[in-house]
Amino acid sequence: MPRPRFRIGTDDWFDALDWLDYQLAQPSWLVANKHPIHQLGLAHFKEQLRLFRNVEEPGQGHCDDLQAMLNDALERGDWDRLRKTLSARRRRRREKRTNQGPVNLTLSGQAHQWLKQLAQAGQHSTLSAALEFHLPDLVAQLEADAQAQRAEAIEAELADWSQTHLLAAIEAYLARAAEERSLATACRIAYQWYQREPDVTKAGLLRERFIEDLVWNEAHLKRPASEFLSVD
Repeated sequence: MPRPRFRIGTDDWFDALDWLDYQLAQPSWLVANKHPIHQLGLAHFKEQLRLFRNVEEPGQGHCDDLQAMLNDALERGDWDRLRKTLSARRRRRREKRTNQGPVNLTLSGQAHQWLKQLAQAGQHSTLSAALEFHLPDLVAQLEADAQAQRAEAIEAELADWSQTHLLAAIEAYLARAAEERSLATACRIAYQWYQREPDVTKAGLLRERFIEDLVWNEAHLKRPASEFLSVD
């Protein structure tokens, strides 16, 4: 398998395992009989992940062992998606470290009162503690809701598209993604599967993954879906 252009580090350990667990819970790898993970063996792969989960304080040697296994089990598209996930997590950790200092804010009287009630209701000693405890889940939920809404809107936009039109848009997108490495490419593997066996199930998976890529680009790269939905 093509070797990745990044190295899994100790800070990536649990994020990488979470990503792999999530992928194993999806049907994509299971239905792709020619995916290299089947050469390694799904049962063996899952057992290795279970053993890796038992490592509470991973060293770089553990990470190298994981990477060596993944070199034989993942395709380039898988590596692209894993890299983007780990890069986003790394960026969030950096932002968290740089956001430790105090910041002065100007609040309305009503907003300040609501914060005081939030701190009291949650038995937090400070307003900052209340915000740090409650806001991450709220923001994550709002982001998830927004992305789900965008996915529904894009799905509605594509509803009247013919399969030929959709394939042309996907092929044009993948051509751009080959040059712009930051673009999401979850649809690449689904496209390859569809090319080998163009049935209704794989067509649906391809559409789903294409929409997933468009939403990811909007959320993380600020690239509107409309940029990729026009076919010359």
